[in-house]
Amino acid sequence: MNNQAEKYRKYYEALDTIGCKHVSTPRQIKNGTRVFRLPFRDAYDCDIDFAVYESGYVRKLCKIGYAPCYQINKTRKVDGGFFKITTGPHAGLFRKRYDHTERILIPGNGDRLEYLFNFIMRNYFRAKPKYDFTIDMERLNWSAKWGYGEFGFDTCDEDAQNEILKKLQQ
Repeated sequence: MNNQAEKYRKYYEALDTIGCKHVSTPRQIKNGTRVFRLPFRDAYDCDIDFAVYESGYVRKLCKIGYAPCYQINKTRKVDGGFFKITTGPHAGLFRKRYDHTERILIPGNGDRLEYLFNFIMRNYFRAKPKYDFTIDMERLNWSAKWGYGEFGFDTCDEDAQNEILKKLQQ
């Protein structure tokens, strides 16, 4: 139990460091739910909230109808198997259950907060390059033509060449 409390405190401070705010209501706290809000908004100008539940679930919350709330826990495939029908006209027969996906619950409070922190870092704070390309003369000539109206990189003045190189290296 002490290990979970230390882990919770550690990752709570880490979430605070990256700017996440603890925005749980008193009723949510009473129920064992903790809600955290990211320091920026999404493309629809809505807050990005995540909830950690006492039951073991971790969810991303959405406040308007463009997307539902969804669980971010890991999943596993479950074979439905067979079960025996005990009532009705088909009693004694077997029926196949559907195969389905089941969420893996996270038992410890500190473990849930660690999982949420890692999810946020992986999906919201890692730099993802827009394009993966190499800088060659063809790329430089194309940038000079469309960015500066020149015939090629060699025809640009030194300031324009430096600006093109800076933009391509970002």
